[in-house]
Amino acid sequence: MSTKEQVTDLFTKTVDDWAKFYDDPAPRTLTAQNFVSRRRFAIQMIEARLEKGSKILDVGCGTGHLAAELAKRGYDTWGTDLSTGMIDYARANYNADRYQVADIEKIPFPDNMFDGIVCLGVMEYLASDGPALDEMRRVLRPGGYAVITTPSSICPFFYIDRSIINLRFGLIRPVMGAVRRVVGGKLSDASPYPKVQHRRYRKGNWEKLLKSHGLELDDWVCHAWGCYGVERFFPQGGLCRASDKFARNGAVNWLASDQLVRVRAVK
Repeated sequence: MSTKEQVTDLFTKTVDDWAKFYDDPAPRTLTAQNFVSRRRFAIQMIEARLEKGSKILDVGCGTGHLAAELAKRGYDTWGTDLSTGMIDYARANYNADRYQVADIEKIPFPDNMFDGIVCLGVMEYLASDGPALDEMRRVLRPGGYAVITTPSSICPFFYIDRSIINLRFGLIRPVMGAVRRVVGGKLSDASPYPKVQHRRYRKGNWEKLLKSHGLELDDWVCHAWGCYGVERFFPQGGLCRASDKFARNGAVNWLASDQLVRVRAVK
């Protein structure tokens, strides 16, 4: 199964989970709060540069929630996603004519059509960045803006999480498995979701790459503190919300796991 097929399979199986992420504006879990914060920053970054009525494309729109929210705020919005399940949900719940299945590396719109693009939680799943960046620049009008999110490669919480995972699967899980076999307990089932690649990005290198594809950095924020590895024991939605206050503070925002850039199309 190719990387894109794995990603499509993952998100098709989790449509209902994604649809619930925005039900609570202040969720207790780190994952849900991260998505709530990310969406809010993306909207702020769009509204700071683009007037109402501007044409906005949400690439990797998922359930269509963000495109629908921007439409409520007066923008002319479209959404594309690789997952048929996600697009089916968006069409059933929002403006059906504005959502379609499409690959970010082959965006089905003419050159220079959009004033703005939002691309949240997509780049890290791709095999490489270049084709997607070229396509976003192609459909953006000269001077248009794109808001793109990526996970940070220098976030210390990520390395703590990785240590927890290595400890769990390298030591604790085998020991617990042996104990359960001895006492007759049932082993936990493997995750039903496929594993997918999840690349991470360093700000300086990411900025240079964006510039090489005609996308000039205009704004940068970084948010979401917390360890996913201990989420089941210590819900960290509050910690994630607290990090929003420091999203533009370069002295501390490097601690965060999620970064958003707003870039301007230079042609």
